[in-house]
Amino acid sequence: MAKNNNIKILGDLEAEIMETVWKIGQASVRDVLTELEKKRKIAYTTVMTVMSRLHDKGVLKRKMDKSGAFLYLPVKDKKSFLAQASEKILKNFFREYGDVAVAQFVDIIETSDTKQSDEWKNKLRDLVK
Repeated sequence: MAKNNNIKILGDLEAEIMETVWKIGQASVRDVLTELEKKRKIAYTTVMTVMSRLHDKGVLKRKMDKSGAFLYLPVKDKKSFLAQASEKILKNFFREYGDVAVAQFVDIIETSDTKQSDEWKNKLRDLVK
């Protein structure tokens, strides 16, 4: 999600944490820390702060477990989150760059050679009918 050179929806650490929470479904800071530490050293407080910020941004919701620790859950599944975020990015992009952006977007889809390009081209044709 945030590891490539495309527009980033989340920062790198936010994306790693969200991937972990989407994978686990419901996770404490400790659960996420345990997963992230399989790849690298990271502080508990860093994970806690980022998860708290994701909660403040409305990306994660939280509830308290019996021990008083927060359990975090994604507000949306990954596909829904990416759909909403990409819609927002595209609307802002088209608002900022207008017709030129739309024309470039259509050109890119028309010349695309991906598995989904035929589906996208059909959707574009349906829009102009």
